[in-house]
Amino acid sequence: MLKQFRLDIHRQQQLAWWLFLVVVGVYAVEMSHQTVLRYDTFKATAFDLGNMDQVLWNTIHGRWFQFTNQAADWYGPPTRLAIHVEPIILLLSLLYVFHADPRILLVFQTLALAAGAFPIFLLTRKYLPEWPLLAPLMTVVYLLSPALLGLNIFDFHPISLATPLLLYAVLALTYKRYGWFIVACVLASACKEDIPLYVAILGLFVIWKYKLPRLGLTLTVGGLLWSFIAFGIVIPHFYPGAQHNNFWYRYEALGSSPGEAVVNVILHPWLLFTTFITLDRVYYLASLFRSSGFVCVLAPEWFLMALPGLAENLLSTDPLLYSGVFHYNAAIIPFVMLASIHGTRRLIRIWQFWCGETNNKEVAKVNLPLQVEKPLVQGNVARKIMVALLAIETWVRKMPVYVRMEVFIRGRYRACKVWLERQWWCLSERMRPLARSMPVLRLQWLMFAWIVLMIGLNLVLEAPALNAFWADHESGSREQQIQRLLAIIPPNASVSASSNINPHVSEREHLAVFPSISDSGEDTSSAVQYIVVDLNAILPEDRVVVSNELNHLRRSGQYVQIADAQGVVLLKRRT
Repeated sequence: MLKQFRLDIHRQQQLAWWLFLVVVGVYAVEMSHQTVLRYDTFKATAFDLGNMDQVLWNTIHGRWFQFTNQAADWYGPPTRLAIHVEPIILLLSLLYVFHADPRILLVFQTLALAAGAFPIFLLTRKYLPEWPLLAPLMTVVYLLSPALLGLNIFDFHPISLATPLLLYAVLALTYKRYGWFIVACVLASACKEDIPLYVAILGLFVIWKYKLPRLGLTLTVGGLLWSFIAFGIVIPHFYPGAQHNNFWYRYEALGSSPGEAVVNVILHPWLLFTTFITLDRVYYLASLFRSSGFVCVLAPEWFLMALPGLAENLLSTDPLLYSGVFHYNAAIIPFVMLASIHGTRRLIRIWQFWCGETNNKEVAKVNLPLQVEKPLVQGNVARKIMVALLAIETWVRKMPVYVRMEVFIRGRYRACKVWLERQWWCLSERMRPLARSMPVLRLQWLMFAWIVLMIGLNLVLEAPALNAFWADHESGSREQQIQRLLAIIPPNASVSASSNINPHVSEREHLAVFPSISDSGEDTSSAVQYIVVDLNAILPEDRVVVSNELNHLRRSGQYVQIADAQGVVLLKRRT
């Protein structure tokens, strides 16, 4: 019987690998097709495929981080470093060495996100070896989560690469490959200026959970220092005239500046509850948890590492940040998946305890990492630092205020611990009859059914938001006629294009987004040579304004219309 059981497990493991390969392969092929189709049917936009394509094209041509394809509400210096610090752009530009095309970015982004399924598969197999088929199911949870689908289909963003990189960082940490762990963290930090904050919290987690103080302290200090340099030095240096962060308008409900926001939160903490606890934000959190059947809430310590992103999204007054389908969830997705894996593991151990298959001590041990190393203090400098810290601690402990505070905290801690133990005992007594009537094997299939149901439910509920991204038809004659019209524009000419046309003409040094006709955001003598606008893609409420603007440019004699096709008009500046 035992031999047959092992054989069944072996067959399940083989089946799990095949399912994993099929799921990842189908996802990579289909999503690559969908992202390219979205571009080919002119649904991709200037923000952010157009400006990222121009940045990479300029970078590979020696103009590092330069771009003029800016939003109508922000015309700062023509460099990406004035708004975001993304050193990963230097590596991404190598994709354009042989051929520059936005479709390369879209396919590369899809393959990178699909590769993030591999660490999820391996970590699930490691922590849940008794359930081999759960590993491919967790990859389905990851790949079909609306947050990842929206991240993948909506244009291209360097921060999307942080999703697989953070997963690979935790995988390397789990298998004690500390060199690769640091490499993955550095590459993830290079994706955007706020990712180092996640790395800093991950460093604290490494100190607490994995008992690696030097590695964790290095990550924490390095992450905080990286973000400080990005926010406090690099961005102000390249945008010296800025009075405040360009994106702070999203958080002005807390204060006119970050410092004022911190003071307001300290002095008026109820502001967080009265302003930012809303049904749409709760719905956003539910959409993050739902695909995994909410099991991630059983491992909250893993999810806490996503606090920077959650604070950034939940405290924003811009509903796009907590819509759940844009790129703002890129660094949150990995920790939701890690919490789901460990939450499922914790549920199994607790269920086994209720069934009488294990004891309470083993349930408590499930929270500990599989590898624990004693912290080492080596070297004279480190020893002197430790002696100084012990001296300071001894001095502080003798202070009367500290003594009273310590007695108060210890009393409250003991009371809370006793209350929690009592509640746990009561819950266990109620759950034992149910657990004994349902063995762990039956729980496994029930979990499978529950997670599959939640995956489908999440897709249905988030479909209205995702449907705005998908291409609604195959590329046809209209797209061919528009491409022939765009071929009229010389490759070195300056262009102002409407948002959906913009990514198709973005590989040039001077580019603007219509209605701006200058790469500096002002109607000056440096006006672009060509204007191309797709009137069919303009919102109905804006179509009259755009048409009037085009008519004004024609009547004033500044531009003359030289071609039109399928609602797309092409204007050329008079010499």
